[in-house]
Amino acid sequence: MEMLKDFNISSFKKIKPPSDSSFDTSQEIKELKKIPLNKKFVKDYDNIEAAFSKTAKQQDIKDYDKKIAAKLIKESAPVILELKNHFNRPRPKKLDKKLVNYEMDSMKTPSYPSGHSVQGTLIANTLADKYPKSKTAFLKTGKNISYSRNVARAHYKSDSKFGDKIGVQMYKHLKNA
Repeated sequence: MEMLKDFNISSFKKIKPPSDSSFDTSQEIKELKKIPLNKKFVKDYDNIEAAFSKTAKQQDIKDYDKKIAAKLIKESAPVILELKNHFNRPRPKKLDKKLVNYEMDSMKTPSYPSGHSVQGTLIANTLADKYPKSKTAFLKTGKNISYSRNVARAHYKSDSKFGDKIGVQMYKHLKNA
């Protein structure tokens, strides 16, 4: 963890998710049930590196550096995992056995925060800086990566919002380093 070695997560550890038995959590589960399960959309955005590579190709970026996404994923993963383990929030499917979700290998860790949201936001903002003409496309890809986790019913909206917030702060941290 070189790039994010001095990224302070103590303030994030104080931002707790809604409790499992709370009204907010039950409302979030109801919201998830209203989102149509779209397996193609979920699959298209599950592999973060591939999603950004596809966007770069669509934007006809000849000098796209795939290593940026890979490095940011690798660098951010330990921070995300530390927060996930700190909160240990169960996935929506654990709290509502009737919830139909799209089960994936990337859903084996605790729910809060959404790692895809953190990384999608972090990478989108970084690539938007590097390739300003494609800023809108990269930011849209980042949003789709985050939202795809709600479509899969892998994360509560509060997981995704918190992940987006962390991703923005990581991006600002790296930009100011």
